[in-house]
Amino acid sequence: MTKPELEKKIFLHLTKVKFSTHDEMKKLFKCTDKDLTNIISKNSKTASDPLGFILVNKDNTPHRYSLEPTNYDTIHMQVNNYLKGINGILTLCYRNLSVQSTLFENNSGTTSLNKKGIDILDNISLILDRIQQLSFLITYYKSINKIPKNMISLANEDHTKCINMYCKIIKKLQNIVNKEKSQQQAIDLYLFKHQFVVNHLTSII
Repeated sequence: MTKPELEKKIFLHLTKVKFSTHDEMKKLFKCTDKDLTNIISKNSKTASDPLGFILVNKDNTPHRYSLEPTNYDTIHMQVNNYLKGINGILTLCYRNLSVQSTLFENNSGTTSLNKKGIDILDNISLILDRIQQLSFLITYYKSINKIPKNMISLANEDHTKCINMYCKIIKKLQNIVNKEKSQQQAIDLYLFKHQFVVNHLTSII
């Protein structure tokens, strides 16, 4: 089972139960402690990441994991601040990617990314991850009626902004390397290693 698949199963499981424990989920999904712990940690709600969708209750032993919606005002602010704040990083990534000869290496006829190319795409992958997470959260909140009626139109606008930015990044990457099919394939193979429950977003577009 891939990590995106496990991530999706964890989320779907937590939507159906009041709470679950680490051992329950490990047994249910037949996954390793490491994979389960990493996914829970990455998606947990904390003071520094109020958008994490997994709430960890450490008052009980074993710890209990559940889902807890965030106030939509917080999501709205995160969407706008994040999309505005990534322009500088993306511009630098695009500039570096345009120098294709320094990003790829050819071994035995196979084009692959070198360390510099991997570092750049890691940054872009994490940005796409975050956009997917924001888009997914908006859709999830709408599905459970946690968005105030007076903010529905705002939520729709926020979701559209996420989709547009995601598509804009993908198109930019395609345009940068569209002359070399092997280079495009190398990027495609690497780009989505960080995907956040990707099936949720692709079902929306």
